[in-house]
Amino acid sequence: MTEPPLTVFFADSMLGRLARWLRILGYDTAYERVVPDRDVIDRVLRENRWLLTRDEDLAKRRVLRGRHTLLTSDALEEQLRQLARELSLDLAIDPHRASRCAECNLTLGPIPHEEAVRLVPAFVSGQQAAFTSCAGCGRIYWPGTHWSDLLARLKRFRGPAPDSALVAGP
Repeated sequence: MTEPPLTVFFADSMLGRLARWLRILGYDTAYERVVPDRDVIDRVLRENRWLLTRDEDLAKRRVLRGRHTLLTSDALEEQLRQLARELSLDLAIDPHRASRCAECNLTLGPIPHEEAVRLVPAFVSGQQAAFTSCAGCGRIYWPGTHWSDLLARLKRFRGPAPDSALVAGP
């Protein structure tokens, strides 16, 4: 079996918040709230994913050697920094990396404004021009006021570094 890519993850049951943030950043991140260790191992191997875990016993499994990162902190900010440091994970929103649904991990696609108008509150459709949706769970996303908050948090998560754009350029 080939070594898993460092951009296709399985986050164990202790890492739900991290899974959501990785999806927002565009990384394919599988996550299940309750799953036995043997099923985690099976899925990591079957889908050729990199395991992210806080479970030291799970990380010690021989079959996962070279296929996991043992996260050392419970804090989301530190977890993201550790992944950036150890896996060279880019903590910027990259328009060239497909956006993913924060809930179900499927790739988001654009939807016409005319369709979004029927599905979002009127004040949102009146203020926003671009919408994306998830074909899996039906959630609709738009760059509302939460977007600037998200970018500010990402900047904080990246830690002290030279000033650079949070949204990667072409």
